[in-house]
Amino acid sequence: MKIQLSPFVHSYPAPAVLIGCGSLSQPNIIACSWFGTVCSEPPMVSVSVRESRFSYHLIHENREFTANVPRVADLNIVKYCGTKSGREVNKFKELGLVPLPCPPLKSAPMIAECFLALACQVRHELHLGSHHIFIADVVSVHCDETVRRSSKSPDPHPTEQIVYLDGKFWTLKPIE
Repeated sequence: MKIQLSPFVHSYPAPAVLIGCGSLSQPNIIACSWFGTVCSEPPMVSVSVRESRFSYHLIHENREFTANVPRVADLNIVKYCGTKSGREVNKFKELGLVPLPCPPLKSAPMIAECFLALACQVRHELHLGSHHIFIADVVSVHCDETVRRSSKSPDPHPTEQIVYLDGKFWTLKPIE
């Protein structure tokens, strides 16, 4: 028998990504797990951010961001970027990270140390309650040469990706 609970959304794993926003001269990063694919043709993703976050205003004003995929070795970066505000610290400087241009975007930096970055241009913004959701076109993908497969797509390194579930970070392991 099942019991009925109050509605909540934290019962499934969500990818931990580092959202690059702002500009090369004033870059910012927000760690986010409310990120996902919304369309394959054209390629589109979404990210949800609270209006009170410093990054919200940077994405809202510039209408672009990068989605940078960290690896397990980057977990301390993810945790730091998820607990510090760009209003108070320059996360790139504090963590020794390098902001790179992410063509064709005009301002949002990608993170040199992440193996994969999606350049995203905001198409829609919806205020849904506690969060605003940005729905964005993926206008280019940037990856380290070492992770490019013969199919010309990046190797996603599933066992090295980080997901967030129930207040903890996890990795993905194959079941077959």
